[in-house]
Amino acid sequence: MEAVAAWRDRQGAAEAAWELPEGWCWAPLEAVAPVNPLTTFQDIPDKEELAFVPMAAVSEETGRIILNQRRPAKDVAKGYVRFMNGDVIFAKITPCMENGKVAPVSGLPSQFGAGSTEFHVLRPKSVDQRYLWYWLVSRRFRLQAQRHMSGSAGQLRVPVDYIRRSSMPVPPLPEQRRIVTRIDELFAEIAEGEAALTDARKGLESFHRALLKAAVTGELTENWRAANAVAETGHDLLARIKAERAAMFGKGRGRRSADARPIDKTSLPELPVGWTWATIGDLTEFVTSGSRGWKEFYADTGAIFVRAQNINSGKLDLTDAAFVQLPAKAEGLRTLVKRDDVLVTITGANVTVSARVIQDLPEAYVNQHVALLRPLVAETSEFILLWLQAEGAGKSQLISAAYGAGKPGLNLDNIREVMVALPPPAEAAEIISRVHDALSAHSDTIAVLDAEAADAAHLKQSILKAGFEGRLVPQHPDDEPATAMLARGAFTQPAAARKSRGGPRKGE
Repeated sequence: MEAVAAWRDRQGAAEAAWELPEGWCWAPLEAVAPVNPLTTFQDIPDKEELAFVPMAAVSEETGRIILNQRRPAKDVAKGYVRFMNGDVIFAKITPCMENGKVAPVSGLPSQFGAGSTEFHVLRPKSVDQRYLWYWLVSRRFRLQAQRHMSGSAGQLRVPVDYIRRSSMPVPPLPEQRRIVTRIDELFAEIAEGEAALTDARKGLESFHRALLKAAVTGELTENWRAANAVAETGHDLLARIKAERAAMFGKGRGRRSADARPIDKTSLPELPVGWTWATIGDLTEFVTSGSRGWKEFYADTGAIFVRAQNINSGKLDLTDAAFVQLPAKAEGLRTLVKRDDVLVTITGANVTVSARVIQDLPEAYVNQHVALLRPLVAETSEFILLWLQAEGAGKSQLISAAYGAGKPGLNLDNIREVMVALPPPAEAAEIISRVHDALSAHSDTIAVLDAEAADAAHLKQSILKAGFEGRLVPQHPDDEPATAMLARGAFTQPAAARKSRGGPRKGE
């Protein structure tokens, strides 16, 4: 009992967040796992290749480390965090800490390794390695650590002193191992379910691609065509659109498309009965994009300014809209957005992503990274969007043009020249109706999968909570109490750690 008292006197009273079972105790992390222990590579040959772990090599919440990088010992002997098999590394910087970049270290080919200075290292002394890892990766601990971060915005870090003094629940060592075994078993079962969810999502993605392809090739409405005669074919619709263009020609619009070359159909696939080939240029009043030099017109209020980030998954998302205030007669007025316009991202990471304006907007304009397509006949707007989203159809044409050479990007002629298989208006309406129904069911299924994924994440945290409160496995009265274990180990170090010597590292 004198040893227990000595340990308590040395460590002080640890904060008790909840009542623990008999034989457990609260202890500061430093008492069970020294934080940032001294580790040197002085006995390792300079040229020996050691595992190197950058932050990107540690996955979020899974504890997995990719150990495919190597560096000579002399290159990482200073200026990096150093650790060894059996340690736990904990990302201290935002947002890596909040995202759960914490991992138990194992499998180092040379026993030792080095990594990013944005890791804290904990060396288990009186605690099971995986029990410690489960505690550090739990969202309960990370939320507490987040409240104690310090530093400037974007560079917040968990201070080493907080890690050292923060309390953790410590059960007897045999019970720690029983808890870890049970958590591993339960998490493995959850992982099987998560893998099934991932497969289901992949299946939905494949379904979505197949649906769009079937829609724009006529496969989706093959039976409908056999049972329904149409009053207006795709060729008739195209003639009506050309008449609309001729009626507008006197207004000075559509001149470029009116002079377009005839379509060469020799290399194009055969279309269903009643369909015809056209180009985006044939079907639109104009294709344009925003002007440069809008920066001076940015404002807190005013007209909506549609940017590439507002075009997402076929929808126009204005939750993070920018605003501009244009002077009278500004050149940008030609890019005023209207209902049934189709928008296409023409530069940047999301090049070729498209959306349709489905509502009457207040005053809105597009910037230079977005192309605006205005269909001559509004009823073709939704089918044009489907065509531009479908792989093997408009999407493939846009990708081919965007990535043909140099920096990814589209010019307006690339868009005007996209070939479109145009169905009869009545069939197009049937296609759109069926796609809507299918995508509605698709969205419902995704919502269910999202809910199940959230349930799985919540269940994991509930399991960890039960484990750390002593409710996951039974207590054994014969287990040595944690206080006695800590008292015995408080002034000793594992043999492997005793072999490591050196001065303090930069960043401690």
